[in-house]
Amino acid sequence: MKKFFKILIYYALIPFIASLPGFILNLCGLEFIYLNMLVVPLLTTIIYILFRNKLDMKLVVKTNGIILFVLLICFTIMMIIAKGNTEGRFISYFSYFILPFLPILFLMALMGQFMILYICAFLTYFVSFIVSIIITKTDIKKYVVYIVVSLVCIGVSTYLYCNRPSVKYAGHGFDYMHGYSSTDFTDYMVYSEESKLVVLNHEPSLIIDKQEDMPVLDGAEALYPMYAAFAKNVYKDIDKIETKWLQETEKPYTNGKIVTFTDTVEGFSRLIYKDEFNGEGVDMFFGAYPSQEQLDEAKELGIELEITPIGKEAFVFFVEKHNPVDNLSSEQIKAIYHGDITNWKKVGGNNEKILAFQRPKNSGSQTMMEYFMGDITLKEPQTYETIRAMAGVIKKVAQYNNEDGALGYTFRYFLEELNQEQDVKILNVDGIYPSLESIEDGSYPLTSNICLITRKNDSNPYVQKMIDFILSDDGQEIIHKTGYSGLNQN
Repeated sequence: MKKFFKILIYYALIPFIASLPGFILNLCGLEFIYLNMLVVPLLTTIIYILFRNKLDMKLVVKTNGIILFVLLICFTIMMIIAKGNTEGRFISYFSYFILPFLPILFLMALMGQFMILYICAFLTYFVSFIVSIIITKTDIKKYVVYIVVSLVCIGVSTYLYCNRPSVKYAGHGFDYMHGYSSTDFTDYMVYSEESKLVVLNHEPSLIIDKQEDMPVLDGAEALYPMYAAFAKNVYKDIDKIETKWLQETEKPYTNGKIVTFTDTVEGFSRLIYKDEFNGEGVDMFFGAYPSQEQLDEAKELGIELEITPIGKEAFVFFVEKHNPVDNLSSEQIKAIYHGDITNWKKVGGNNEKILAFQRPKNSGSQTMMEYFMGDITLKEPQTYETIRAMAGVIKKVAQYNNEDGALGYTFRYFLEELNQEQDVKILNVDGIYPSLESIEDGSYPLTSNICLITRKNDSNPYVQKMIDFILSDDGQEIIHKTGYSGLNQN
């Protein structure tokens, strides 16, 4: 019984004591979460060194060695089952194995930082094991099997973690433009010194001089270079206005005061809920035709929308570049996304499973896909689990990953102008490749309108003037030179 209590002290009490400082400092408002990975093992080591003459150090070696060995094996098995996902419900159960770290476990669970917790626990037991071996001068050869198996577990777990679903299928999202963008638009800002925005070689037919008259713009990600170019040409001193605003505003989530950028869902909401956005509503939204859900939401609010086609774009399907399939018919695509065709062999490809990726609900490309499918239902999209801090575990739609058998869809501009996906091949649809020419002459079957969406009878007269400008020769020239097809390009 005495030995059992000693083991309990080495396994639980000492790590618990070493975890308390991090917990206390975090309660005091100090950002200490990541430092726990170093501080907890360090404090544990200090405890063992200071009390080495009062502790059974040989038992410390065995206890920490066995605990580390068992934890790594259990963790690796769970990682294999969870496919490397440390953010799902299943792997979070591993927290019960490391209850001695309860103080920081509570904090990291709230923050969704489970992997930091696991690393902290492994390091603590590992350092304790090594330090106690050094103090007792134990022959490390006795633990060779433990060490080798542990290293294998670490290697397998690391590989699985680096290739977990929340990494593979999170798309291109990164901390840029406040998390809304998957593409670096640095050179497309209205204030960029080396701007790639289209600028007319003559004075435009419309100039808006006063800042208060300038309609606020937002839109889909792919259309940002286009509507930013409208502002660059029409809004006088827009570069200075946006630069000044950016310097004075802390963490501006709209990425601009007048030429703003969020995304399709947020931008559309800023249009229809314009009066409720505390001065950050939108006057003009650029995107694909709204989904039925978005149209119903506007109708319920009593908002009448004016939807103006301003250009054309191709909706395209793409695969990884080594896929032998070059063409799919519209019917084959619908059968794949309905779930009737699941193997590439049935459409002239290799004998491998089709990984048909979809896009998040109400995004521009997903809305277009739903219109394309018509009455044929889309199968349930692939999802992955992730943790959003205190919101807990949520499911997100798996984004395209360039692996064998993958099939995705987007708008042509993303692939050919912004190079968003690398090493992919755009497919012909019904035998027609989505070139700018086939979009303009209408031969490509999946051509959609680029829409400008406004509220009817907007009080700002320059909203209508901007619509007229965009439909004019100047506006259509900007659209075409940006890389889209204008309405009357033949």
